[in-house]
Amino acid sequence: MPFDRPLFVKELGRKAFHTAGCVIPAAYYFLVARDVMIVVLAVCVLGAGFLEYMRLKGRDLYPTMFMRPSEEGRLGGYFYAALSMFLAVLLFSKAVAAAAILFLIFGDSITGLAGAVLFMYTGRKSVAARDGAQGGLVYAVTHPKPLPLMLLMFALCAGIGLLFHPGLSNAAVVAGALGAVIADAFPWRVGPYTIDDNLSIPLLAGALMTLATG
Repeated sequence: MPFDRPLFVKELGRKAFHTAGCVIPAAYYFLVARDVMIVVLAVCVLGAGFLEYMRLKGRDLYPTMFMRPSEEGRLGGYFYAALSMFLAVLLFSKAVAAAAILFLIFGDSITGLAGAVLFMYTGRKSVAARDGAQGGLVYAVTHPKPLPLMLLMFALCAGIGLLFHPGLSNAAVVAGALGAVIADAFPWRVGPYTIDDNLSIPLLAGALMTLATG
């Protein structure tokens, strides 16, 4: 299968938007008090919820060029990312919350791009394509993800976690990186619904880091 440059550029744009969220954990860790960040993120969640409500009603209030076909008829990934950041700050210590959010922002973005390249070259189709989605991105990493992508996710998250040493112990870093891999590489379902990994990555990684720290 030839490399599809336009589709990769579109995915790259999506991930660039995703990584712009790094200002949130950076501001929280270095500048902003926890109570203030909780309020800021609560407003972000409400704003994202309103935008998604309008989109699902057929009234797009923002450009949707980076939306995936699989997000048609359901909440977009950015809403779950905003919600997971809010919950991480609410539930975990500052170091754990900042690290867990960065696991999502950089770990998920980089492995997502690596997976896009891998699957465009191998020609494997995504779940969205098998479901009959028309147009837009038609590749994605299937679940469970291949071992090389799991190892890449672990290495990225472990490297990020070490930046918070000694606030995070080595055991906490390893536990958090493993949690991020598990949340990213395997589908988490509640009944017929699959939990978006934008929600599960920070929460599972943060929970395991907290347990390892305690």
